Amino acid sequence: MDKQGIIDASKKRREGERIFYTSCPANGCWDSACVLKCHLKDGKLIAVEPDDSVNANDSREDCGWDNLWKGNVQMRPCAMGHSWKKDLYGETRLLHPMKRVGKKGPGNGYFVEISWEEALDTIAEKMIEIKGKYGPYGIFHSQYPSFEKNGFPLAPWWEAGFGAWGEHSCSGHAAGEMFHLGVNMPMIVKGVDKNFPGFEASDIFNSKLFVMWGMDPLVAWFGPSSYYMQLAHEFGCKTIIIDPRYTQSAEILADQWIPIRPGTDLAMMLAVAQVLFEEDLIDHDFIDEWVDKPGLEIWRAYVMGEGEDGLKKTPEWAAPICAVPAETIREFARLYGTTKPTHLQYFYSCAKRHLGDYSAAAAMLLQAITGNIACAGGCESGACLPTPGRVPAPRADWKRDMSGYKVPVLFNNNCLTEILSSQKDYWEGRISESEFRHLIGSPDNECPLPNIQMIIFENNYGNNHSNVNKRFQGMADTEFNWGFQWHMNQPTAELCDIILPAPVWQLEGMDEFMYGHQRFVSGPNGMRNYFTFCARGADFPGEVRSKEWVWTQIAKRLGDEVVEGYNPRMKDVAWENWVDEQEKVYKEAFEQWADNETIRAYLGYDKKPTWEEFHEHPVVRVEIDEPFYPFKNMIEAGESPFNTPTGKVEPFSHFVRDHDMTETRWRGEFEAMPVWSPSYVEGDIGSASNDGFYNPKTKDYPLSLVTPVSIYRQHSAHDNNPFMREDVYRHGVWISGVDAAARGIKDGDLCRVYSDRGEAMLPAYVTNRCMPGTAAIFHGGWFQTNGEAAEMNNFGQDMRGAPNILLDDAHLPHILGALIIAGLCNVEKVADGDAEGFGSEAQRGGARGAAVAINTRDALAQKDGARDAAAVAIAERAAQAQETKIASNPTTPAENA
Repeated sequence: MDKQGIIDASKKRREGERIFYTSCPANGCWDSACVLKCHLKDGKLIAVEPDDSVNANDSREDCGWDNLWKGNVQMRPCAMGHSWKKDLYGETRLLHPMKRVGKKGPGNGYFVEISWEEALDTIAEKMIEIKGKYGPYGIFHSQYPSFEKNGFPLAPWWEAGFGAWGEHSCSGHAAGEMFHLGVNMPMIVKGVDKNFPGFEASDIFNSKLFVMWGMDPLVAWFGPSSYYMQLAHEFGCKTIIIDPRYTQSAEILADQWIPIRPGTDLAMMLAVAQVLFEEDLIDHDFIDEWVDKPGLEIWRAYVMGEGEDGLKKTPEWAAPICAVPAETIREFARLYGTTKPTHLQYFYSCAKRHLGDYSAAAAMLLQAITGNIACAGGCESGACLPTPGRVPAPRADWKRDMSGYKVPVLFNNNCLTEILSSQKDYWEGRISESEFRHLIGSPDNECPLPNIQMIIFENNYGNNHSNVNKRFQGMADTEFNWGFQWHMNQPTAELCDIILPAPVWQLEGMDEFMYGHQRFVSGPNGMRNYFTFCARGADFPGEVRSKEWVWTQIAKRLGDEVVEGYNPRMKDVAWENWVDEQEKVYKEAFEQWADNETIRAYLGYDKKPTWEEFHEHPVVRVEIDEPFYPFKNMIEAGESPFNTPTGKVEPFSHFVRDHDMTETRWRGEFEAMPVWSPSYVEGDIGSASNDGFYNPKTKDYPLSLVTPVSIYRQHSAHDNNPFMREDVYRHGVWISGVDAAARGIKDGDLCRVYSDRGEAMLPAYVTNRCMPGTAAIFHGGWFQTNGEAAEMNNFGQDMRGAPNILLDDAHLPHILGALIIAGLCNVEKVADGDAEGFGSEAQRGGARGAAVAINTRDALAQKDGARDAAAVAIAERAAQAQETKIASNPTTPAENA
C-alpha cells in the first residue's frame, strides 16, 4: 500500500468518530490537570491523544523558550492518562448494583446482583435507621473530609456526616507550616488566607540549585513542574537528590545523588545548619526583616552545642546517624549556603513518618535563614501547593443554597482507623472521654464525638492507609456500609454491604469531581494560567449510573426538603435524559461567562465564542508575566505572609511555647523547635521512633521500609489495569544486594515480607539502587488475600503486595496528624527461582477475589434463573484463575474457593 492508501485507510477507520477533550484530575497529580484529546466511536473510547492546545492539531512541544517562560505549554497526560481506556473496559468492571450476603470483610460472604430500586431503597432505609440510632455523627463519607470539609453531598439539608482537620498528602508538613510559618492550609483552601506557599512551574527557571530531598518529581510530581525541572536541568541548573533510593529522577536529573538512611534527615539538616551558622552563610538581610531573631538565637544555640544538651550538631556528629560522610554534608552545606536562589523541596515521603514533622520544619527553617523561602527561584519546602489562580472559569449554578451550613469538624483526617478501633470502648465506658478525644485528634473538648456505623465509600478508601488489618477490621465491624466501586475485586468492595457501579468521572457522564470540582478544571498549582472543559464522553456501560443521579434518588427517599436543597434543577429529570440536562447547565454557565466583556477582554477574545466553538478548542489560557514564587503577592506588597504571633518565621514557635499542646487539636507534646532528642523521650531518639534504625524492634524487623508512589498507579488506581501491570511493571519488594545475599535471596525469588502488623507475598527486586538496610514497596498495591485468617493477618495473607498492611498507624506521644507511610520490616525467601508468574492474573487477584466472584456466579445462577452475561464471564474468569492458583500453589487449600 502506498502512502495515500495508508492515509485513506486511516481516514476510513476514523469515519463516524467524535472527538472530545477531558482532564484526568485523579488525586495524586496535585499540580496537574492534564488535557486528554479522546476519540470516541460507536459509543466506545478508542484512543487518547496528548494535548494539542499549543501547536493546534499537533502534539509537538517545540513552542519556543519564550513561550515556556509564559506558560504556553501543552498539558500532556502521563502513561496512566493514556491507559484509562483499558481500565474503562476492564474484564472485572462492576456493571450492576450488588448486595452482600453474609458478613463483611475478605474471606466472608459473597455478592448477588440486585436492581437499582432495591439498592436505593435499602441504602435510604439504612441511612435513616442509623441516623435514628446513633445521631448525625454515625455516618461517615469517605470522599476526602480533609481540610475541614464534608464530602457527604446531602449534609446541608439532611444533617449527617462530618469533616476532619488535616489531610493526607501534606500532613507531615502541617505542624511545621503552622507553628513556624503561620501557614494554615485549610484557610488557604477555603479562600480565607492569601499567604500562598506554592510556586508556578516556570519559576523553576529562576533557580540556580535544586535540592530534591526525598523527592522523585519525574515519578511523584506529574505535570508541568517536573517537566520544567527537566528543562531547567538541561539548561544548566545543578541538581542534588537526597534519597535512600537511586530513583528515576536521580538517574535523569541529578548531578549528585546523596543516599541517606530513611528517617535520619533531621540529623543531616541540623548538621547543615551548624555549618551555615559557623561559617556565616546565612542571609542577614532576610533574617532582619522576616525572621524572629530571639527565636533564631535559641535554635542557633541548640545547633551549636550551646544549649542544655551541650552537643554540637556537626557533620561528624550526623555522619554515623544518617550514613552520609561528614565531608559530603559539609560541602553540601557550603554549596547550599553560597548558591541563591535555591529550590530546596523537602517532600512528603520524608515528612510522613514518625518525627517527620520536625525534619519538615527544619527544611523550612533552612530555607528561611538562607533567604530562599520567599524569593524568585526559591521554595517554601512545605506543601508548596496553592498559588493564586490566573484565569476566571465558568461555574455552573445548580441552585443549591448551602449558606447556612457549617461543617462539624470532629477528628483528625488520619485517625479514622483509630475511631473505628476505639469508639466501642468509649461508648461502652471502657475508656474515658479524654482518652477518646486524644486518640482521634478531637479539635476541642466541646465538639461532638462520632460513633461511626455507616461508611459511604467513593473510592478504594479502605486500601490506601496504614495498618490495613486494623483498618479493615474496624470497617467490617460497622453496621452497614455502601459505596461506589469500579471493579469486582477492588479491596474496598469487601467492606461494603451494597456496592454500586461507579462511573469513571472524566470519561463517562458529566458529574462533578471531588471538592466540588466542576467540569471546568485546572490544577491547584504548577500552572494556573489555564482551564479546560471536561466534555461528555463515553456511554455508561451496563447499569452504571451518574453519581449525581444516585444522590438525587437517595435525596428523594429522604424527603422533599432534601432533594429540593440538593438538586432542585435535576430532581424530576428522567435517567434517560440525565446527561443531556447536565450538559445544558454547563452550557448555560459557559454562555453567561462568555457574555462578560471584561473576561473576554482579559482573555483576548475578539468576539464572543459559541458553545460549539469552545468544544472544538476547550483550553482557555493566559500568558504568565512573572511566575509566582512562594508568598510573592504579600512580600511584594510589603505585608507579612507569616501568620505567627510575631508575624515572622519563628524558629522557636511562640504558639507551642504558650500552649499545652495536649489540649490543642494536635493532642500531644511537641517541641517549640526542631530537635534531635525531644525532651519527652527517654534516652536516644531512636528508641521512640517506630520506624527508625535504632528502635528495639529492629532486632526482628531490621529493614527500614519506604513506600514511594510509582508511575504505574495514582494511589491505587490502575493496579487492576493490564496496561499498567505485568506488561510494563513487576510489583515487588526492593532489597539491596547486600541484604539479599545475607538472606539467600536472588532477584525474582518469591519472598515473605512481614512486620509486626502484617505480611505479604512478593517477588524480590534485588538492586543496588536501594541503600543497605532499606526495603521499598511501591504504594497502591491492592490488598487481596488467600482468605486464611491468622493471628497476624485478620483476613488472610496478602497475595498482591499492599505495603500498608505492613505499616503501623500509631502516632508517637508528640503529635497527631501525619499519615504514616514508613515502617520496619523483614524479608525472607519462600521459594527458589523466578517469581514472575506470581504477578499473573491468578495470583494478583488473590484467592479471595476469585472466591467472591465464584460465589456471586453461583448465587446469580439461582436467582430466578437469570444470569447476567457480563457478571458470569467475570466469575468464570475468576474461577479459572482460582483453579490455576490452587494448582500452582498446593499450600493453598481448595476449600478457600
